[in-house]
Amino acid sequence: MTRSVLITGGGSAGWMTAAAIARAFGPRLSVRVLEDPARTEDTGVLGPFDATLPSLNGFNASLGLDDEALIVKAKATFRLGTVFRSWTRRDHDYVHPLGEFGGALDGTPFHHHWLRLKAAGKVAPFESFAIAAVAARAGRFSRPSDDPRSVTSTMAYGLHVDVADYVALVKQVALAAGVQSLEGCLVDIERSPDGEGLEAVVCDDGRRLEADLFIDATGQAGDLISRLGASWIDYSRWLPADRISGTQGQIDSFNPVTEARALRTGWAWRAPLGTSGATMRVTASAFESGDGEPATRFSNGRRSSTWIGNCIAIGLAATTLEPLEGSGLHLVQSGVSKLIGLFPADRSMAAAAGEYNRLMAAEADRLRDLIILHYCANGRKGEPLWDAVRNTAPPDELAHKIRMFSSRGHISLYDEETFEHPGWIAVFMGQNVVPRRYHPMANLVPLDTTAARLDRMQAVIDQAVRAMPTHTEMLARARAERLPTEVR
Repeated sequence: MTRSVLITGGGSAGWMTAAAIARAFGPRLSVRVLEDPARTEDTGVLGPFDATLPSLNGFNASLGLDDEALIVKAKATFRLGTVFRSWTRRDHDYVHPLGEFGGALDGTPFHHHWLRLKAAGKVAPFESFAIAAVAARAGRFSRPSDDPRSVTSTMAYGLHVDVADYVALVKQVALAAGVQSLEGCLVDIERSPDGEGLEAVVCDDGRRLEADLFIDATGQAGDLISRLGASWIDYSRWLPADRISGTQGQIDSFNPVTEARALRTGWAWRAPLGTSGATMRVTASAFESGDGEPATRFSNGRRSSTWIGNCIAIGLAATTLEPLEGSGLHLVQSGVSKLIGLFPADRSMAAAAGEYNRLMAAEADRLRDLIILHYCANGRKGEPLWDAVRNTAPPDELAHKIRMFSSRGHISLYDEETFEHPGWIAVFMGQNVVPRRYHPMANLVPLDTTAARLDRMQAVIDQAVRAMPTHTEMLARARAERLPTEVR
């Protein structure tokens, strides 16, 4: 039986893992977290702030954390997507919404009908048919409806959070669930007798910490998984960004949307946070002159294996991706959820490890491809970074997706896609990868009938958005509901 777990490293990766498995398995499982007090950086995400995907909402709920608690204690604000500015040209932007575009008409995906009307010159902008995008631009927010007949059921939402504050909340949950917190600096490991995994980790004060299962949450260093032979699969030929820095302060807009503005040597992240905002810069040092401002160094990529023997890497120890599409905390949550689903009952872990490695590698590569699409389909001509990434051949799987969509508007999905059809369509269309033709089934409906349906669809969306409270009003309500409870 697996009775004990030792997590090396804290931050979001360590404490999210600890809280989730302690809540899932209860007192029959001993869980300890070993943190090095000299390492203060988070070990699950790159920046001090993060934009989350809807998947994290369920994870938070499983820990007993609701939106109101996060708004009051983690400076959280709501997020309906990302607005990408100046990626195709300097005066153009588009929204990648967390939700759907339109709806299937007579069994044919919406974007084919839109493409048909566009060819006839009879249609509004594509994103005006996604309620999340319209609400994001209007600065309005409401939670999605559970009623599938409501247009708001087609939207989803995430959050913007201060990572340190979020981790503090999750740590409280973990400690209340019986997790033990230890301090110490890892200096060595002891291999298990069969040589396939770990027997113990050794601290600088001589302590030997044994466990049945070890979690590597040590960040990009991968202090455990790298010693067991996991190599690094480098994505930097497609994603050369390697520096990130962030500050909190005032921003121009408080809309429920993340901004990613392309710059000469990278891009800038902006989002509402607390009662002000937060900014980050992600740049590629190879295209910068001088050392630039102080920043955290990173390299986009993943481990060849994230589960070896009885050791599992989670967070940056497993996969490092720049935060362009809000995947940081999602990858931690996804790794934890898959671990719980494949949790080993005894020391025979080979089958579970093989499946875990397959799933995590596929998820990382598919997220990689979506981020690369922003770069390789950029329209910024005459700038070294953007010319270089546009002229670098994409990975084979992404190249196939580009061919299929640009040819006929078809989205080819692989296993473990974090973003499904709407997300890929949003980025393709936003980056001006427009299909040369639409599906012929769209022609089965008279053109005027299709136009009238889309006009009604847009009117319903606009009416629903006008009925929503502003983002600021929703945050104020959440604080008012939670703060009296906190005072008591």
